Amino acid sequence: MGIIKRQTIQSSIYSYAGVAVGFLTQGIWFPNLFRGTQVVGLLTLLISLSQVLAQASNLGLNGAGGRYFPFFRNADRQHNGYLLITSLTTLVGFGICVLALWLARPWVIEFYQKDSALFVEYYYLLIPLTLFTVYFTVFDNYARLLYDPVTGTLLQQFVLRVLILLAGGLYWLGWVTLPQFLGVWLLAFLIPLIVMIISVAQDEALFFNRKFVSIDASLRRNMMRYAGLTLTSALSTQIVWTIDKVMINSKQGLGDTGIYGTASYFAAVIAIPATALYKVSGTLIAESWKTNDLKNIATIYQKSCLNQLIAGCLVFVGVAANLSNVFRFLPPDYAAGYYVILWLGLGKLIDMATGVNGIIMNTSRYYTYDTLFFIALIFITIAANLLLIPRFGINGAAIGAALATILYNLARTLFVGFAFKMQPFTWRNLVVILLGLVVWWLAIQIPYPAPDAPKWQTVLDIGWRSTLISLLFGGAIIGLKLSSDINQMVEGLRKRFL
Repeated sequence: MGIIKRQTIQSSIYSYAGVAVGFLTQGIWFPNLFRGTQVVGLLTLLISLSQVLAQASNLGLNGAGGRYFPFFRNADRQHNGYLLITSLTTLVGFGICVLALWLARPWVIEFYQKDSALFVEYYYLLIPLTLFTVYFTVFDNYARLLYDPVTGTLLQQFVLRVLILLAGGLYWLGWVTLPQFLGVWLLAFLIPLIVMIISVAQDEALFFNRKFVSIDASLRRNMMRYAGLTLTSALSTQIVWTIDKVMINSKQGLGDTGIYGTASYFAAVIAIPATALYKVSGTLIAESWKTNDLKNIATIYQKSCLNQLIAGCLVFVGVAANLSNVFRFLPPDYAAGYYVILWLGLGKLIDMATGVNGIIMNTSRYYTYDTLFFIALIFITIAANLLLIPRFGINGAAIGAALATILYNLARTLFVGFAFKMQPFTWRNLVVILLGLVVWWLAIQIPYPAPDAPKWQTVLDIGWRSTLISLLFGGAIIGLKLSSDINQMVEGLRKRFL
């Protein structure tokens, strides 16, 4: 677990630094910078749809690489042409997606012109945005397979958000118009891709020589079958993450999409440690399956559930206890997203608390079952949204997303338990949840600043309330020695600095 701990900590530091920038930019500043909620809704919808298209463009090879790259790994033979195969396959998939976008244009105009005219106007921005997104994932995944998950996290979680902040600054200064801002905003997605390619080249792994391409017939068949299934799974994931925004846009309009998108950004903060862990642990679990090291997989599974629950609870309690303060910095229209944040945050927390169950399934011989679970998840999400959005609006979409996440992770956890006899939960997990509830209850008992109090008092309240939560929760976790990894990290820091 040493490499997982070290790289997860590094990635989490970069991620949370990016979260701080992104929180100020997309969570607070952009809702105040752009009048109304339409532009924020446009950015939310473009990013969500581009992620679905990027997943489709890759044709499942990123997922297949996580399982089969150990059979390609050979630096002397340029990893048997893996990067060239992935890049060309992705180019074909991207071309198919561009064709689909062009064919769908008349339908988009007819369906969205009335309530989402801004989306219709900038519809074709999806093409370059998808291109930059999908090729970043190709090179980021390649670097991760070569045991470098940190560079991609730094670029995606921090550098990208700083560049978006700078784009907003140009608009705020009046140096660019809205169309020009969108061009600079697109550039913010291109720059991390370029840097990611340069990073791979500096690691002497930018291999495109076709004479080294080597893949036997059996491996090719297995990869194609696995890629098809992981494409279905990955697409299902992106569709589940996107369908609520698309359905809100179709039923409520681009304005409510902006509110929901801003609220979902707050909720996504909770899942940052999980993103870092998945990047590191996926490769190691795949290697463990190759040697049938079930003990190592079980250890990673158990520790991931506990440590992610601790990190997720800390952030969730901090967000929940400070929400009333945060909404003082947003325009009144965004108050409708209060409970959206709580419901989506709860879904993220449950997803983290079940650890790497999905990675274990995807890299095992039972990977087909995860695809079936994903497909079921799509239908559950759509049904929940159709039922709840008309009744509860954007809150209904958030409730549906949380419910679907709970059912999905319950199914995966039970499957891993029955198939591999791996049960990751202990009494420590329950204690962490109870500690989170107690600390949250204590934090909200303290009076908040009055509605007409100066903003600086609200900032101070957020600061000291968050500090109190961190000290109470973190101190209890360390004092009760609930996580050996956390206690070892604290002891290492104590020896290093004290």
